Amino acid sequence: MPRPRIPERRRRILDAARDLALDLGWRSTTVARIAESAGVGKGAVYLEFEDKQAILDAALRRSMQAATAEVHRRVNAADDLVDLPAVYRFGVEALLADPLLRSLHLGDTEVLGDHVRAVDDARYRERFDWLGRYVRRLQSAGVIDQGVDGDVLSQVLSTFTIGLLNAPASIGPITDDALRESVALFADLMGRGLAPAAVERSGTETDPAAARSAQLELLDALTAQLDDLEQT
Repeated sequence: MPRPRIPERRRRILDAARDLALDLGWRSTTVARIAESAGVGKGAVYLEFEDKQAILDAALRRSMQAATAEVHRRVNAADDLVDLPAVYRFGVEALLADPLLRSLHLGDTEVLGDHVRAVDDARYRERFDWLGRYVRRLQSAGVIDQGVDGDVLSQVLSTFTIGLLNAPASIGPITDDALRESVALFADLMGRGLAPAAVERSGTETDPAAARSAQLELLDALTAQLDDLEQT
């Protein structure tokens, strides 16, 4: 196998780390195995990453960047405001599409080993916090009833997501299509509860332009945050 050029080396290492984590589990994945699978020398891995933990951190950040980019792409492709249920659905669908993120949200020790318990920094604990900020901005724009507690709503969304992903272990195998249909139904029901009629009863004037601005601003901020983490 020809050795990759230096600009490609990091990508090859992260591809190999992800594939080995999913195939063997992170406990059984070694730096030597990663190097062999990536077609680079073990020393070249350490030129890119301080240690094995740093490799997994980078692989997870890359998955988060890709998922965020997909949500951003779908929001930008829309001509008008994309409502909260749709943004939520976009995010869960992006999560479902990435097995590494799925393992992180499930706390899957078979795939990620002790990493799921050892990580205690903000980059993972706060992975749903942007949703709470977005809810509050939508409330300020009059799109969501201000009587709804934004933090509680964000927690409900997060709890549903984790419960949904854990469902196969309790009730048996569920196809990804069925998971997506469940997400769509939940998002639809939630959207009805936060529909403009409810906002009208609150006496708040709706400002879709402000909501759209908040939406794009927060997605830009999340993308920038992940990019900054990639540089650290």
